[in-house]
Amino acid sequence: MEVHIAAISNIVLEPFFEKALRSVFGPERTITYQYIFLPEIFCIPDEMMPESIDYIAVLMQLNDSILNEFLVNSSAGDIAEGRIEKAVQESARLYNALKQRYRGKIIWFGYEGYHSDFKYVLGHVYEEYVTDQINCGLRRLMEPEDVFIDLKHMIAEIGINNAYDIKNKYRWNSPYSKTALEHIVEEIHKQFLVRQGVTKKCLILDCDNVLWGGILSEEGIGGIRLGNSGSGRPYQDFQKFVQGLYRHGVILAVCSRNDLSSVKMVFQEHSGMVLREENIACFQVNWNNKPDNIRRIAEKLNIGFDSMVFVDDSPLELEAVRALLPEVAVIPYSRYMSYEAFSCFNLRSHTEQDVIERRNRTYQTDGLRRQLKDNAMDYADYIRSLDIKVDIHRACPAEYGRLSELTQRTNQCTNGKRYTIAEIKERAALEHVFFYSVAVSDRFSDLGIVGAAEVEGRTLTLFCLSCRALGREVENKMMEHIMDRHNIETIDFVSTNKNDKLAAGIFGGFHLNRHY
Repeated sequence: MEVHIAAISNIVLEPFFEKALRSVFGPERTITYQYIFLPEIFCIPDEMMPESIDYIAVLMQLNDSILNEFLVNSSAGDIAEGRIEKAVQESARLYNALKQRYRGKIIWFGYEGYHSDFKYVLGHVYEEYVTDQINCGLRRLMEPEDVFIDLKHMIAEIGINNAYDIKNKYRWNSPYSKTALEHIVEEIHKQFLVRQGVTKKCLILDCDNVLWGGILSEEGIGGIRLGNSGSGRPYQDFQKFVQGLYRHGVILAVCSRNDLSSVKMVFQEHSGMVLREENIACFQVNWNNKPDNIRRIAEKLNIGFDSMVFVDDSPLELEAVRALLPEVAVIPYSRYMSYEAFSCFNLRSHTEQDVIERRNRTYQTDGLRRQLKDNAMDYADYIRSLDIKVDIHRACPAEYGRLSELTQRTNQCTNGKRYTIAEIKERAALEHVFFYSVAVSDRFSDLGIVGAAEVEGRTLTLFCLSCRALGREVENKMMEHIMDRHNIETIDFVSTNKNDKLAAGIFGGFHLNRHY
């Protein structure tokens, strides 16, 4: 896979930046890299990049003279405010110029003032005010498909003394250290994974000494430790973190050696619980071994083991999962653990809550569907009894965000095409391009928009359907709808390493225009 990356900066990034890029992306991806140096902080690059650029990393630094001018005049009230507003406008001018010229995702690293020597005489208050005001102003102007990175937070994690190289600053205008540039490159790779949908989707949680302290079967609901203070606080804080993952689209499941009724009682009645029963897509709570229960979770949710992360405090349980289900990522839980291990979840910045709630209701009612299937005479009878309703319609602008999310997250029933919101908007405006949204409901729940398609001329350029809707003939209805309206001859296809069955199935009778 070839990835086109450009870096725009008013400082020198080499010799470390390109080497770090090729290292973090690995040998399986071909990196085409272009560095554009802007001598002035607020100007438009004359050098042209290829239109096919995928990612544009903008790393502009407020130089000492500009930053110090802000600091010295910061007490002048309206004068300082005017200078800050001008900095926002000039930054936005560069951003808008890049948006007009290129379709690639912009990764803008925010301004920071840690390198200013005036901190020794003025303190930190004014520096924070200047950079934060500029960053907030620019962030509000950016499109949602682009990303604004908090460089100040990254430097804080690295440590100011480790983030800068004073010698290189004066040798060749390269103020950031090798360590800082490597962290910046890792952030670019993170955003690549987010956009590509290369992500863990499901977090599987043990209960005892993970969601709460103590053994529920021995100590009862009144004896477990869980609350906003004392020994129960680490567990409640972990639940808050997990709930944040849920709100960003991560599927939650519980796998615990316990009585199901007792566990659900804690979810329903304990005042210290942050997670709610409705947040959990699947409970596998019994006295069976955990690898087998994780297999059942994968079957019920219809997701692969490589999309799962299992958290447990027991080294024996974790080792059993490692040995029997090596594709499942495991994270050992500790009350004082760092959450750095959860960086395997590459989350979109925003996921609509009604989408998450509909998805969970679908998973939670799958038991009723399985019961219906078991009682049906055959598969056709099962499909009829589900009373499936499929609404396929021309996509409207309000749905573009959801369609983009589907293209980014779907890896199984998809032709592999990924779109940002901006790309959908641009293509939908073309006369010969048609976008379709696919909404599905059945007798048990409303799944919402779970599919997307795009046709350009006689080519099916986009086809994706969430795994939640598989096994209900929806993909066939989508193809029938498209074929009734368009004379499709070819289908664009990009391998995700999981969509080969689709290529051999309903795509089997078409010429596949394969992209790599």
